[in-house]
Amino acid sequence: MNYNLIYNKTLMRTSLTVCAIALSSQLLCAEGALGQSLKENDITYVVKQTSVSDAFEQLSKITGFNFFYDESVLKGLKNVSVQIKEGTIDTILHELSRQTGLSFKKINNTISVSRGQANTSFPAVEQKVKKVTGTIRDNHGEPIIGANVFVKGTTSGTVTDMDGNFSLEVPEQGTLVVSYIGYLTKEMPIGKGQQNVEVALIEDTQALDEVVVVGFAKQKKANLTGSVSSVKMDEVMGDRPVPTTGALLQGAVPGLQVTSGSGEPGGGLDFNIRGTTSINGGEPLILVDNVPFQGTLNLINPNDIESVTVLKDAASASIYGARSAFGVVLITTKGAQKEQKVQMTYSNNFSFSRPSNLPVKATPLQTVQAYSDMGYITYYSGQSVDTWLDLLHNYQANPSAYPEGYAEDGGMRYQLAQTDIMNDFLSETGFQQKHDFSISGGSERSSYRVSLGYTGSDGVMTTDMDSYKRYNAKGFISSKITNWLTGQLDLSYYKSDKGLPSGANYSKAVWAPSYNPEGLININGEDLYSGTAGNLTRLGGQNTIGISDTRVFAKLIATPIKDMILNAEFTYDNLYNTETNYSKRIRFANADKFSEEYTSDYSTYKRQRAVKNYTALNIYGSYAKSLAKNNFTLLLGYNQESYHYDYLKAETSNMINDDMPSISQSTGVQKAYDGFSEYAVMGFFGRLNYDFDNRYLVELNGRYDASSKFPSGSRWGFFPSLSVGWRVMEESFMEPLRDYIPEFKIRGSIGTVGNQNIDPYQFVPSMESVKSTWLDNNNQPITLKQPGLVSGNFTWETVRTLNIGFDLSALKNRLSANFDLFRRDTKDMLTSGSQLPATLGANAPLQNVADLKSTGFELELAWRDQIGKVHYNIGFNLYDYKAYITKFKNNVAGVIRTSDNKTYVEGQRLGEIWGYVTDRLYTVDDFVEGSLDANLKNGTLKDGIPHVEGVKPNPGDMMYKDLDGNGIINAGNETIYDPGDRKIIGNNSLRFQYGINGGLSWNNFSFSFLLQGVGKCDKWLTNDLIFPYYYEFGTIYKHQLDYWTSENTGAFFPRLYETGMRNTNYAANVRAQTKYLTNGAYLRVKNLTLGYTIPQNIISKIGINNLRVYVSAENPFTFDHMPKGLDPAVDSKANGLGYPFMSSYAFGFSISL
Repeated sequence: MNYNLIYNKTLMRTSLTVCAIALSSQLLCAEGALGQSLKENDITYVVKQTSVSDAFEQLSKITGFNFFYDESVLKGLKNVSVQIKEGTIDTILHELSRQTGLSFKKINNTISVSRGQANTSFPAVEQKVKKVTGTIRDNHGEPIIGANVFVKGTTSGTVTDMDGNFSLEVPEQGTLVVSYIGYLTKEMPIGKGQQNVEVALIEDTQALDEVVVVGFAKQKKANLTGSVSSVKMDEVMGDRPVPTTGALLQGAVPGLQVTSGSGEPGGGLDFNIRGTTSINGGEPLILVDNVPFQGTLNLINPNDIESVTVLKDAASASIYGARSAFGVVLITTKGAQKEQKVQMTYSNNFSFSRPSNLPVKATPLQTVQAYSDMGYITYYSGQSVDTWLDLLHNYQANPSAYPEGYAEDGGMRYQLAQTDIMNDFLSETGFQQKHDFSISGGSERSSYRVSLGYTGSDGVMTTDMDSYKRYNAKGFISSKITNWLTGQLDLSYYKSDKGLPSGANYSKAVWAPSYNPEGLININGEDLYSGTAGNLTRLGGQNTIGISDTRVFAKLIATPIKDMILNAEFTYDNLYNTETNYSKRIRFANADKFSEEYTSDYSTYKRQRAVKNYTALNIYGSYAKSLAKNNFTLLLGYNQESYHYDYLKAETSNMINDDMPSISQSTGVQKAYDGFSEYAVMGFFGRLNYDFDNRYLVELNGRYDASSKFPSGSRWGFFPSLSVGWRVMEESFMEPLRDYIPEFKIRGSIGTVGNQNIDPYQFVPSMESVKSTWLDNNNQPITLKQPGLVSGNFTWETVRTLNIGFDLSALKNRLSANFDLFRRDTKDMLTSGSQLPATLGANAPLQNVADLKSTGFELELAWRDQIGKVHYNIGFNLYDYKAYITKFKNNVAGVIRTSDNKTYVEGQRLGEIWGYVTDRLYTVDDFVEGSLDANLKNGTLKDGIPHVEGVKPNPGDMMYKDLDGNGIINAGNETIYDPGDRKIIGNNSLRFQYGINGGLSWNNFSFSFLLQGVGKCDKWLTNDLIFPYYYEFGTIYKHQLDYWTSENTGAFFPRLYETGMRNTNYAANVRAQTKYLTNGAYLRVKNLTLGYTIPQNIISKIGINNLRVYVSAENPFTFDHMPKGLDPAVDSKANGLGYPFMSSYAFGFSISL
């Protein structure tokens, strides 16, 4: 183990923790110490040609005094210049008064500013207070219960009672601030002598006025007629220790499914909108600032994202035509505001992670007992099982008698001590740190924003080769060139480096028994490391993946006439990928055989480089016009994109120097491969929005697209959509209900989009050169493969979506609801055509011969309110869908298989699991008396007892229901017409996916949570974590000890056999069946965060605008039905044999100046 590395990691983490604690301590002490010293000691104050307001702000930061004035007081004043060293506050105020003619009065910690005769002395005045009472009502005169009332600039406040009344001590000429959920905040100046106020709050219509980014435009949320969900990234991200955008979106958007393949640092994610769209797969189109992103979402820094909009139906996505069949994810990055003061922000996050769910292995005694129960007399490596059991019992009674943890008997070594193989492999505490910095500002004609980000993650494997690092740099500038022309430039650079040990053999860690020694073993006088997963990982080579993405985005915005906006966008994106794979030949000790072995015959080394170059041009414009109550907006545009990809790979074997792998420094055969691919798309698009009196909404979209992926005669496609909406509450007859339901909109849409998700050149016959078999003269001649059959007339898959839904806002905008029902039909899916004679020697070419239908719904609910000073909110979203094959011409025989997810048949529901219905375990009474041998095997079944075809069962084996009644259990001819004794026993589709989020705040404290889960899912899983001793020479886990023996006939698992799945009876026992179908439903606590914002009256004294500290937990709890060691949310392909899922605990702070 690399102890220096561990020491350095620990030292770094400790230092960071100490720094954070020290910073917080100093800030909490700032109010009493720093503020007092600045007020009483000499002050140096220098401003040059500075506005009066900025001069006040700078003096406030230095002294801690707050300046109180009306904006009109400073109107028309010239800039000031002051240079005073070691002066007093009175000296500075005198100079400012001389230059501006303003009058100043010190009141406690506040300096009041007014017009009038300049003053030369500034005596401190103790502010007088008075009791002010009043009533807070809504715009209909009804009292508001629990409204917040506080004195501006102080922490003094109260809440209204049951009648909307309040009473509060208020300074003379102070200002009251009144707020309540669902209403606009109102400020009320209190005049001299005024002791009673009546305040009427106005309803907050911000939710209705919210603007949402859609294709090539923005629209008011109230006017949307398609199915669109939008989230603010800062709200979704909060203080979570999650570095990737995709992981943050999981559970946040209904209909957006995010799944993980593993928990490794920088691991990839899969995205899906509203379920399966095509049997050819595909992911949503992801656009960053209106342009497809060529890298993965892992590259984008969430701190650079303003909002994420998901377009889910054809009406909202058809404007992107060619690639929007799987939905569209629009990412809008942060820009800058004009006339904004320079603002700097810094935030960090430090998190520690551990595997959330590792399996627990059986003890050595339990494991060897299982060997005996399954029939082993001598283990494969020569140990006597009976002797081993005796030694283990002795060791358990007196461990000190075997100080080495093993015994030798008859020339054989018997391992006795229990080890923790999983912990030796995954014992590190993962550490992640994230730092983000940005600076932004703007003047009347220009604005800018620059950001830098760094994320570094160390994984949990016991090696320094398990890591992920990401670097982000982004710059944005917008400048008004003329009164009608604005230019924008956005430069982005993303870089990630990922390392993973080449010897990271997860399956070996899973299979190894608990007696396997971890350290050195002396073989023939030489110490060799035991061949555990941990040792082979540390001794092996490393795989590295480097990705860099350089993106240039330029835009011109012209407003030649009123209500017309013209846009021209150009994007260049260069994605560069490098990959190395180095697998060392490792010499190790086999602890079972007590022998020397090697992991492979030779070391291997591979290097690969791949480059993607992408360019895009968008030219589009919009024009809005209103005629009486008729409102029109027309959008027209043109888009073209080109994509080029090429790669080069080289590999070799037998390194001359294992510590310096090189293609040229090897003795093995050196091989090279290369390839390239390119395609282009072009399209014309348009959108017409119309509304009458803001009540009746109509939207027409259309795109005429071409793709070079299709034959020349089939490249163009037209994809239209229509959506309508009715804002019911805008009707005059609904006016009496508007106070309770301010917004209710019914909407519907229908539209068609295209799918070009196939590889290029499918219509061109191609031949591949390969090396043939070795000849007698030790040569491998180069030969050409026979070209496959191609079709010259296939074209787009088309996806037609029908969507109906409603949007609701009620109870003073405290309750909001959105609901959608959808049906999606995918027509003309590309697959191989009708089966051809086997004698042809080639597969059928691609043809548009399959259809798919999916139906589902989405529901989103949210509630926000306050109780006194406590503000709270809670949200819930739910999504479900089903998908069916409605046409498939390439499987007329109706073939079905449990293990082949690519086998389709008409009428099939996607995700079906075919299997047997479990009856029970065979018992001794099922066999003819006297026919079983001493080991309860090889008996004869009684008449009428069914058995699996080709298998002679024993007591403890699995009996299945004989569904077809012929006495033989089989799969028939594996078709839907003759499935034998199989039936549909489950479905692995994720059903009823949901998310629950909420939070509350009180004073400066806040708490938030996020839950996410799946309501229904069936999983058929098979490996060592599911079934005991699944593979020969495998192991047993604690949760698998309830297996059949002659003394445990009511067991959960069937009897065990020496060779695991290689044994015919064992293989028959673990066929897909109802008993071992796993319930994949789960509820996961995704995040818990507690934060505190340092009060403004403390941090303003040291020039800080905002400072927040927090602690957070990510994935702390999961409630599921999975066997120990398996995570329900990880892609089932890993089956627990991959990088484990992580739980993380974090702290950090964010600061802005």
